[in-house]
Amino acid sequence: MTQVQQQVSLYDGDFALWLEDVAAKLRSRDFDRLDIDHLVEEIESLGRSDKRELKSRLVTLFAHLLKRLYIDSTYDNRGWEITIREQRKELLLLLEQSPSLSGYFAEVFDGVYAIALAEVQEDYAKVTFPDRWPLSQSVDDLLSNAYWAD
Repeated sequence: MTQVQQQVSLYDGDFALWLEDVAAKLRSRDFDRLDIDHLVEEIESLGRSDKRELKSRLVTLFAHLLKRLYIDSTYDNRGWEITIREQRKELLLLLEQSPSLSGYFAEVFDGVYAIALAEVQEDYAKVTFPDRWPLSQSVDDLLSNAYWAD
């Protein structure tokens, strides 16, 4: 079995062991024996994963902000506020770790809002929600303002 076949077999057969092997080769600067194709694939996947997480957390944040702002339910307000705080915290951590995602945040803003809007409209058909986010689209504002406290 060739070196490339062994790497592919390890990648397909035992991903954790493949990761250890890649890390060891990188540490020892054994670049000629790296499984470059799979390594590139995994690095690209990491970037997509962060973007997917950002979008998912934004959908949840928008959905709970909409519920908190437009649904009169003192019983549910605390739970919605807890979820809002949790999503904001996780988004802040994600943006701190990868500041370049701030640009992606702005890029997906309207689409993510539309997903959250459709979600809450389905759950609360009798409530009128705005078609577009009516408040600031600033990352800082969205991740810090208690809009309902005004």
